[in-house]
Order: sequence, then structure tokens, then C-alpha cells
Amino acid sequence: MKRVLMPVLWLLVMALVTGPATADVAEPVSAIGPQRLLVVAVRFPGSEPTLSLAQVKDKISRVDRYLRTASYGKAWLEPKLAGWHDMPSRLADYQVSPHNFKVDRSRVRRLVSESLTAARRDVDLSIYPLVWIVVGVFTGPGKGYGMIGYAANPGMLSSVRGDKARLETVSLPGGGAYSGAAIVSAENAHVGHVVHDLLHALGGASGGKRAVPDLYDYELQSNPGSSPMLPETFAIHAGPWDIMSQHWIERNLPPPAPSSFTRLQLGWIAADQTIAMKPGETREVALKPLASGAGPLVVRMPLDADRYLLIENRQKTGGDAVLPAAGLLVLEVDTSQPEGTGIVRVANANPNIGKLYGAPFVPGAGEHRVYRNAQADVAVAPLALEADGALRVIVTTPGRIKDFVREAGN
Repeated sequence: MKRVLMPVLWLLVMALVTGPATADVAEPVSAIGPQRLLVVAVRFPGSEPTLSLAQVKDKISRVDRYLRTASYGKAWLEPKLAGWHDMPSRLADYQVSPHNFKVDRSRVRRLVSESLTAARRDVDLSIYPLVWIVVGVFTGPGKGYGMIGYAANPGMLSSVRGDKARLETVSLPGGGAYSGAAIVSAENAHVGHVVHDLLHALGGASGGKRAVPDLYDYELQSNPGSSPMLPETFAIHAGPWDIMSQHWIERNLPPPAPSSFTRLQLGWIAADQTIAMKPGETREVALKPLASGAGPLVVRMPLDADRYLLIENRQKTGGDAVLPAAGLLVLEVDTSQPEGTGIVRVANANPNIGKLYGAPFVPGAGEHRVYRNAQADVAVAPLALEADGALRVIVTTPGRIKDFVREAGN
């Protein structure tokens, strides 16, 4: 997997944003270029897959298309499909809980170890820094394999909280080991499930933290009560505005795209596509749609060592065509928060619309037309949508915002 070092100046800028060692998010990486991926399809005695290898191959192609679009063509897969490989034990010996906090890590390790042992009879594992294990059994919450998908490495094998995130070394029966990134999904997983975990893998881990963290709520995922096990149920902090928050919006549609936060963490938004501002400043900017890849794409405003704002323009075009709304999105980022507790929170312009589906601020409409953060001395509002999809935005202070915006419903 290619890792290109970012220029020193860019790293210094990002250090101002992400903060010192107190942050619970690793420094950004640069996941650029071809990503060599080994896809290992496995089946179990007494259980037959419901998908053909041709269908698995088609899903790999859809994951690749998503990656190319989300990265603005900067990253793509070079995949190899191996399988079906027969596992030595029945499915019941590998099954895991659908809840993050209740997954048996020893079973994850066994699945990864024995899957790769089967694959290495035909494939040189050393040339693949990234592995995707496809479990050949139809799965729902607590049924089939138990969990529809997860990041094994870095992830389930090590845990991700408390500075524990790292790439584990998995010993293989008969000798040898594998220390690359690994994700696991059931054969019927949505492309969004796979991409979500793939981005964890591409971000990797350093200093005990992942560069691409989960943005959904861990407690709700592991203790859903009577709530259905749907991605939207746990996406209470960032809703559908980042695939790391919500894996899919509609089951029959492609998954949502990453926000500027995740794209910055993966090195897909360049320094010249960002506008740096400080609290107290006033500036009008024209942001291109985030999906376009054309700059400027985002305003970044550090608030302190761990907290910053990201301001982006989400329009229903390209990878954002599946979104439930369009307009100005404000992301409140706090990298000191433990993963799974709201590292990124989306400001909500329309609280009466559930699931954060009405979160964007729209010129001249909505329950709230201005984003205000009095503590940080920041106010943001959309002014007008241009014909090319660019959104003119005013970034100023709460005391000055009325000079620029006729307010209603605030």
C-alpha cells in the first residue's frame, strides 16, 4: 500500500489542527496511488455461500469505483480475488457478536489466521499489505456469521480505545505471520460496510490511535436495546454526512461519501484546496461542492489544540448524489474525544428533521440560517448558490453576522 509523505509545511498545518498527543486521532496519512488488496473468499463445512465468485468480483469493482470517486482519483484498488477457500472448522467456531464491545477477539484472530493460511497456498501474502476476507454465509445481526463487517486490523484484534489501536501480527499455522491491514465482511454486506472498514485500513494506526476513526456511537451500537440494527440508529453525531458515521442511507443506493474530515485524514484534500481562518476573522468565500474535488473545498478553523471547525459545501452531485439534503455543512471536530463518542459532530440547521437529514444550512431558508458558536466567536452562513454549484459563504463573528445576513427562524 503506497504511503506518500506529505510536505513538511502541510504536516505543520495539520498539527495545528489535530493538536498534540492528547488527541485520540492519529496524524493524517497520504493514502495515494494503487492499493494492493487481496480478497480471500472463504466457506465452511456444512454452509454454502449464496453469492458466486463472479458476484464477489462485482462487489470488489463497486468498492474500487467508490474509492476512486471519494479520493478524486488519487487512490484505487489493485485487487486479487482468491477463493473459495475451505475453512477447517464449521461456521459456529468463528461466529462473533454483532455488537462491537462483545466481539470475541480470539475468534477474529482465528478467522484471519486460518483464512490467510488457506490463501497462501496459492498467493504470496507478502505482496499484499491489505486483505479483505469475505465470509461465505448470508448474515444478519446475530445470524450467519453474526456481524456484517468490521475492521480486524487495526481494529477488533487490538481494540481502538485507550491508545491500543495498532497493526497486530497474526501468526499462521505451519509458520509465518501476517502484519498487514485486514477487514472482514459477510458475503451480503453492503458496499458501504466494506468501504467503511477499508478506510480504517487505509488510514492505519500510529501512536495507539487510528487515523480514520469511527464517527458513529459505540455505546448505541453495542447496546441498541429495542432499536433496529441499522446504520442510521447509531449515527447520532454526524448522520449520513460521512461514511464513517453511516454506512448507507438506502440499502439499494451507493453509500454516502466521506466528509472533509475523513478526506483530510487520508490526504485526499490538498493544502491549496483549503482555506485557513482564525476565530474573529471575517471573510467571504466561495466553496466548490465537496464532491467535485475542485478547490477551494473546505474552510478549516482551529479553535484550540484539539478542536477545530470544518466548513464544506455538500451538493447532490457525484458521490454526494445520494444525500438527503444539500447546503452548507459545519463540522465541529474534537480530536480529544475517545473514538465512538463524537469526534465529529455536525451542526444541525433543521432540528425538526430527524437523523440529521436536514443538517445543512441553506441560503434564505430553514429553521436556522446561521451557525453560531459564541464560545469560539464564530458565525457562519450561506449567502447564495452559484450556477456552477459553488456556495458563497460568510465566515465572521456572532456580533457581525447581521451585517451580512437577513435572519429568520434563529
